[in-house]
Amino acid sequence: MKHIRNLLVGAALALASLPATAQELVKIGTFVPEKSVGVSRVIKPWMEAVAAETDAVKLQGFWGGTLGKSPFKQFELVQNGVADITWVLPGYTAGQFPEMGVFELPFLFRTADEASIVGWKLYEQGLLTGFDGVHVIGFFAAEPNALFMKTKVASLDDLANMKIRAVGGIHASWLESLGAASQTFSSAEMNEALNRGTLDGAVQGWTGMRTFKSLPLVDQAHSVPAGAIPFLLLMNQAKWDALSDEVKDEMMKHGGLAMAESGGAAYTSIGEEIRAAVKEEGRIEMVDYTDEQIATWAEQAKSVHEAWIAATPNGQAVYDAAVAALKELRSPS
Repeated sequence: MKHIRNLLVGAALALASLPATAQELVKIGTFVPEKSVGVSRVIKPWMEAVAAETDAVKLQGFWGGTLGKSPFKQFELVQNGVADITWVLPGYTAGQFPEMGVFELPFLFRTADEASIVGWKLYEQGLLTGFDGVHVIGFFAAEPNALFMKTKVASLDDLANMKIRAVGGIHASWLESLGAASQTFSSAEMNEALNRGTLDGAVQGWTGMRTFKSLPLVDQAHSVPAGAIPFLLLMNQAKWDALSDEVKDEMMKHGGLAMAESGGAAYTSIGEEIRAAVKEEGRIEMVDYTDEQIATWAEQAKSVHEAWIAATPNGQAVYDAAVAALKELRSPS
C-alpha cells in the first residue's frame, strides 16, 4: 500500500508540474529582416500584445526568409501551411488579390494611415477577395511611394524613355502614361540595376528604400504620392480553425482595425524620420511640388484610375467605397 501511495503522490506531483494547457506553436515568417519596419514596428508589437494576454499560444518569428526567401512565394507558403502566418505583399502575388490594386493608384491616398484604415474597412465590407485558404489577421500599408531617381530630372514631365522600376502593373501603367519605360523588379533586383546604372529610377516608399539599403544608390527624391504599397498579415486557415476561441479573440483584438491604425501610424512616423535624416544629410536632392502641380498630375493620372476600374471585377464599387471612406477620414471631426 505504501508503494502504491508513493506512486500516486509522485504522479500527482508530476501532473502538477505540467502547464495547465499545452501551448500551441504558431510560426510567423517574413522574407524581410527582423529590423524592417513591418516586423519591428507592427508584427512584433502585435505578437507581444497577444502573448501578454494569453499563455495558450506561442508565437515564434522566423525572419529574413528562414521559411522562404522569395517575396513572390509568401502567399503560397502560408496557404500551404509551410508558415502558419506570413507577411504578404499583394503586388508580388499577381492576380490573387484583384481589388487590392486600388491602393496602388497614384494620387489617391495621402498617408499610410489613410491607406491602412481604408484597407481594413474595404475588407470588412467584403470588397476584397482572394483569401482562399487563409484568414486575414491584419491589413496595413506603407506611406505613399515617392519617385527616387539615379538619373536626375527637373520634374515628372522629364521621365520620357527613362527606365523606372515599378512595383506592379498599376505603377507600370502610370509610369508609361508619363512616357517612362517601366521595369518590374523586386527590391534586390532594383538595387542591382541601380548600382549597375541600367535603371534610372524607382517607385518605392521611404521605409522600403531604407530597409533594402537603396538610398545610397539614388541621388534625387520626388515627393509625389505615387500609390501606397498594401501589406497583409495572413494565417493558414486550417491553423486558424484549430485555435481556441480565446486565442482567436486575442489575435483579432490586436489585429484588424487596431493593426491598421497602429501600422499606419508606424509607417507615417518612420517615414517622417527617414525623410528628416536624408534632408539633414543633404546628399539626396529633395524635390517638392506645389498643390497645383500635384493636382495637375493627379488629373492626368485619372486615366490610370479609369483603366483599373474597367479592368477589375467590381472595380467601380471598390473605388467608390475607398473614396467614400477617404472622405469620411478627412472630414473634420
